[in-house]
Amino acid sequence: MKDLKLPRRSGGVKQNRIAFQGGSYSLMMTAVVLALLVVVNILVSALPTNLTKYDISASKLYSITSNTKVVVNALQDDVTIYWIVQSGEEDDVIENLLSKYESLSDHITVEKKNPDIYPTFAQQYTDETVANNSLVVECGDRYRYIAYDDIYLSQADLTTYSYNTSFDGEGAITSAIDYVVNADQPQVYVLEGHGEADLPSTFSDQVEKENMELQTFSLLTVDAVPEDADCVVIYAPPATSPRRRRICSRTTSPAAASCW
Repeated sequence: MKDLKLPRRSGGVKQNRIAFQGGSYSLMMTAVVLALLVVVNILVSALPTNLTKYDISASKLYSITSNTKVVVNALQDDVTIYWIVQSGEEDDVIENLLSKYESLSDHITVEKKNPDIYPTFAQQYTDETVANNSLVVECGDRYRYIAYDDIYLSQADLTTYSYNTSFDGEGAITSAIDYVVNADQPQVYVLEGHGEADLPSTFSDQVEKENMELQTFSLLTVDAVPEDADCVVIYAPPATSPRRRRICSRTTSPAAASCW
């Protein structure tokens, strides 16, 4: 019998070796790409929120205006924003907004206070019933409580017998920060005792939100406008009379320019 000689497969072995090397190279490149993605994700997560999250909502709920940036950039004292909320009840919009404030300045710290763990914490700031996602802004011995209803404002629509809700989180927080870091606030005096009408609550609330302190005075008990008055408000006075004309002439504060 003749010996049968099998054909050599050197070419096939060589091809297998090349295929193996190509597969190893692909695995190595995949590992490198995955490692780079991990590093990029770590770096991005370390960036401030204002650089990684963009406001794509129709109502710009997450936006920070230039007015807020001016107030925050001028901070020289540390401000703490206490977020009063139970675990699992956090409002996503408020959480995003607070993270933006914290990323804007090293002087701002957001601290969450769970009422289940700290049941009496809010009592030192307000006598009101505190709802979830309410805030307290504090600097030193000055503070301002921001109720949830001051963040999400509801206004009755008499035409549709419904309520329209708007978000004013930035306005409330920025106003509170400006208030707690500035002890000297403009003094607004309201004249009373001569038949003037009471200020509407919407007007007085807006004045206080603008960090102007409301005071009252009557020329029946004092001889002149208080010297620290920056402004005098005479709301809905009765018909003109010589007595009211004398009120204007007795106004001594140069800043108090309201008279008739």
